[in-house]
Amino acid sequence: MTTRIKISMVPLILLVLLGFIWGSGYTLAKFAVTHGVSPLGYAFWQSLGPALLVSLFVFFTKEAFVWDKTHLLYYAVTGFLGIALPNTNMYLVAAHLPAGLLAIIVNTVPILTYPLALFWQLEHFRFLRFAGVILGFVGILCIVFPTQIGLSAPNGQKGWACLALLSPLSFALASLYIHKKRPPQASAISLTAGMLIFSTVFLIPLMGYTRSFYPLVHLRASDYAVILEIILSTMGYILFFILIKRAGAVYYSLVGGIVALTGLFWGYLIYNERLNAMDVYATVLILSALVLLSLPLRTKIIAKRHDLQETPPKSNGF
Repeated sequence: MTTRIKISMVPLILLVLLGFIWGSGYTLAKFAVTHGVSPLGYAFWQSLGPALLVSLFVFFTKEAFVWDKTHLLYYAVTGFLGIALPNTNMYLVAAHLPAGLLAIIVNTVPILTYPLALFWQLEHFRFLRFAGVILGFVGILCIVFPTQIGLSAPNGQKGWACLALLSPLSFALASLYIHKKRPPQASAISLTAGMLIFSTVFLIPLMGYTRSFYPLVHLRASDYAVILEIILSTMGYILFFILIKRAGAVYYSLVGGIVALTGLFWGYLIYNERLNAMDVYATVLILSALVLLSLPLRTKIIAKRHDLQETPPKSNGF
């Protein structure tokens, strides 16, 4: 019994740790871009650093890179939609929104993904999930168009909050593309390394054109923030692969709520960010939406656990 409890707790620990790591990134990004690091320069390091470290991980685990036309197209599309565009936009917005609120907005990905998946007939209609989407969109309206629903708008927040929505929309499109076009024979970690490499390639000319490169030679607090986020981001990718292998993608999908709460926690602790009435309404609605969107997924997890009780689990290789 004790052994079973310890084994079952491992995915939960990994899930919380992954959410905590990724949720910390919003506060680090806000600190860096408000202390001299350009959003493009920060995005470049957060592509290049993890690209090198994840590629090393691929090398030591003896996974294979594939460079045919199908994989190159996959790396290019996911590198642009899944990293280069949403991360650069997120870091641009980070200087103008509270870190906790930014974490909430960016983690509306499931709220945007589900209706898009319905439109392209990649998902079946489920009432609870659709209700979650409605709640989530009302929460988004509380942030982007507060005056239209009777709430007061913070100065200057409306435009930046609207721009911030580009990041979850881009992540949602990337996830749907991955669902449809993922090369079946390649490992997830090698695909992610390729995605990070291509994201870096996209950012290099844009960063050069805008002269946004930030050299990590000053050893200032902002430099340490960049380096720390490279390390945390790489750890997050590796934990992600371990979690997927141990518990599956369904279980991983619950990480968004932890990321959002972690962002709120660090924003309050470090920047003393306090939610006003509009932010409280939006946060409650969006977190409620994420819960409703995950309820059918939790049902699958319970069913999976029941099946595992009937048959002995197989080794996941970690």
